[in-house]
Amino acid sequence: MKTEHLPCVRVEKRKGEEIRRTLKELELLRTDARITSNDNFIYLPLTRELKEDEVGEIDFTELLTAEFELLEQRRSIEDVVGFKPSYEMVGDIAVLTAMDLTGENEQLVAHALINLHKNIKVVAKQVSPVEGVFRKRKLEIIAGENRTETIHRENGCRYKLDLEKVYFNPRLATERNRVASQVRTRDGDNKEEIIDMFAGVGPFSIQIAKRAPQSHVTAIDANPDAIRYLRENIELNGVRNVEAMEGDIKEIYERFRNKADRIIMNLPKSAYLFLREALCMLNPRGRIIHFYDLESSYSDATDEEPKAHEIEIAAINKAKAKLSAKVKEAGDEFHFRSLEIRDARKVKTYAPYAYIIGIDAAIIGTPQ
Repeated sequence: MKTEHLPCVRVEKRKGEEIRRTLKELELLRTDARITSNDNFIYLPLTRELKEDEVGEIDFTELLTAEFELLEQRRSIEDVVGFKPSYEMVGDIAVLTAMDLTGENEQLVAHALINLHKNIKVVAKQVSPVEGVFRKRKLEIIAGENRTETIHRENGCRYKLDLEKVYFNPRLATERNRVASQVRTRDGDNKEEIIDMFAGVGPFSIQIAKRAPQSHVTAIDANPDAIRYLRENIELNGVRNVEAMEGDIKEIYERFRNKADRIIMNLPKSAYLFLREALCMLNPRGRIIHFYDLESSYSDATDEEPKAHEIEIAAINKAKAKLSAKVKEAGDEFHFRSLEIRDARKVKTYAPYAYIIGIDAAIIGTPQ
């Protein structure tokens, strides 16, 4: 058995999976070393020492060096096919997301994925972008079973869905877990009324409902297929505190006037267009909005290549300014006197110099 002393983070067990995912997304998790644990903590090996600005982004207990067992390196898909294909895995389906692969390369990648990941039963390729009010895309099966329906497991929940009929992003697992962890889980006065404005098949709603059974979640979506799967997923996960509602939020928001303690606005390309409706539904005393925005921030006005973190900061600032301006526009109408941005972060890269930005904002109301 080979061992090596490696930099690592010590994390409380209850936060272990969340931090592991974060480190993996940041390409900081050493995957060829066995993670160790004791009764209270998990030790996650790092690829390198953390930089000063990274330390504040990761919620660990202690940064230290420890001895880890080195694992036999598993072959990657890059090793097999000779290049890095773009794909995502949802349940037992792998979807090739780059639409410019040739037929020969498609088959090469498809069979490599099936051989490397024994749980993958279907490989499809995306043949149209995500588009339309229902955020759907077209797929073509290129290997395995002829279906686009699957059950995806995430953060202790199961989601049944059809990848051609509904929108689902598996790369938001960490973000969904982060939001769910903010909902108060104690009994009594800690009950929350939560509205998930663009709920899809329920990945935010159902996880929150499982963590906080005393709270109530209203999950809304305009896509009838999404609502059908959402209702199935409510049963599949055994939650009784989620109410699924089909409808256009601009047409039904008045039903929920002054109701919500927390609102989730996961529609990055156009969430800002629905802020007035969100404020109308928010409790007049003021509560929390989880706002998502797609922002690009790159100017070719100078010859100097901008640094990645500078571009991200600029995109975050643009999203914060957009949210602040829209809340100010509608604030007087709904008696909101201030906005407190509690957190703003890059959730994921969308395209070169473009990012999905997540903002947690407290909207403070005027006492009635």
